[in-house]
Amino acid sequence: MLSRAGGAFFITILFAASLLVAVVLGAVSGARAGASTDPSSCVAPLPGAGLAAGKVPAEYVEAIREAAKASGIPAPILAGQLRQESNFNPKAVSHAGARGIAQFMPGTWTSYGQGKDPFDPQAGISAQGKFMGELLQQAKASGFAGDPVDLALAGYNAGWGGVTAVGGIPDNGETAQYVTRIRQFANEFAAKDGTDAVTAGEDKGSGKCDLATGTSSGNDDYPFKDLPHCVLNANGGYAGCPAGSQSEFNAFHGECVDFVMWRLNQQFGVVKAPWKIMNGNFRPDGNVLGDARNYRAAWENKGWPVDKTPTVGAVVWYGPSNANASSAGYGHVAIVKEVLKDGSFIEEGYNFGFPPDDHKYYTIKRANSAPDNFLHLPKAG
Repeated sequence: MLSRAGGAFFITILFAASLLVAVVLGAVSGARAGASTDPSSCVAPLPGAGLAAGKVPAEYVEAIREAAKASGIPAPILAGQLRQESNFNPKAVSHAGARGIAQFMPGTWTSYGQGKDPFDPQAGISAQGKFMGELLQQAKASGFAGDPVDLALAGYNAGWGGVTAVGGIPDNGETAQYVTRIRQFANEFAAKDGTDAVTAGEDKGSGKCDLATGTSSGNDDYPFKDLPHCVLNANGGYAGCPAGSQSEFNAFHGECVDFVMWRLNQQFGVVKAPWKIMNGNFRPDGNVLGDARNYRAAWENKGWPVDKTPTVGAVVWYGPSNANASSAGYGHVAIVKEVLKDGSFIEEGYNFGFPPDDHKYYTIKRANSAPDNFLHLPKAG
């Protein structure tokens, strides 16, 4: 909740801040290899990072990996999409005339098939990667609420015009179920034990990642609590952000995302500038972390673990439609402070209240089913 500065004012400032970070820090590489303590270059064989052995037809694995690199879509998602579209059948033809393993309509195949046979599975998977990559970029640029990967999947099913018409996933009785089923298949196909470290935009690394994990100081030690922050009106909307409210992380003081970046830096052993994790240097594709709704996509972009299990120090992620976030489509992020014996957890964070309780530290007991996901740091290998 209240995890962002809303409206065009914030978006303009955040975009400008991200450009400044990009200039100062330099381009963030999309291809990474080897072990490192730098979060922008660490590669590890993480749960869900690649394709589990034996789950996807072996003759398509390499093509799916290449499509993942080309598109920025995790390999398990692309595999799940092929399972949903054709059950990996390269000769499939739908009642509407869609053809091949990735079920392209003839007109769309003309744009992405490079003149090849639509029933050639390697060509079909390559075209799938190109098309999904374009849809992902459109989703990121759209500003629509929701995970950009889910929006891209919706565009593949309903057409990007269908997504644009409603500003999100169309409620047409098909597309939402399509996205859900692909996510379910992706979870089935994702590596759980590091058997395949190849993910979108990454090279296979050493399997080691020297990162601290699983810590929380357990108190309000956020160093910027007394500095200027954005101002809310009585109903939780943003009235403006005064001079001096932009933080050293290139977010804004007292926001939930700023507190989370503080905690993540602590877990990397960094408690003062230069910071390891900032709004503009986290994602390997160069995009900013942005507001809370983007955090799960950022974790997936890095191939870092995302699941339903709380661990101390993990980021608690509430998507834009989660009622426990109640933030008008922007979601909320916090930190797991403690995991209790009954499976519930204590959450700590900032900015989970309306004036005069906004932009303050809080703790709350939660059922582990309350958030959408927990976002974990890589474990030392």
